[in-house]
Amino acid sequence: MKMQKVIVCVDDEKSIAWGLQQQISRAFSNKYIIEIAESGEEALEIIEEIRQAKLDLFMVITDQMMPGIKGLELIKEINQICYDSKCILLTGYSDDSVLNQINGLNIYKIMRKPWEFEEIKKAIEEADLPQPTTSDV
Repeated sequence: MKMQKVIVCVDDEKSIAWGLQQQISRAFSNKYIIEIAESGEEALEIIEEIRQAKLDLFMVITDQMMPGIKGLELIKEINQICYDSKCILLTGYSDDSVLNQINGLNIYKIMRKPWEFEEIKKAIEEADLPQPTTSDV
């Protein structure tokens, strides 16, 4: 039996997290459970609940600039808990300050704010494609 996949959207602006949740729900017809968190701390609590429920933490889409735990710090924590989860970092900053901090982190994509939803939709679709096994290569 396949585990139900969960996407967690994290942004300190509730309307952004909620909007992202609604867009993903519409685009994928409830293929995923979509949770929202308004902080990195809340996201970690939700991720722990997902793990306890034995669900698949498929993807985390997080803003970089938030009070408390920033997006990159959250991704670092997620990498230690669920390394196979895909992480998308949303950032409004175009300078290299964020890029200089990503060394060694398992980040699936970095997207600039404001984003085009089609870009996020495509990233979700690509991330959910079956991965080739070593016998396929």
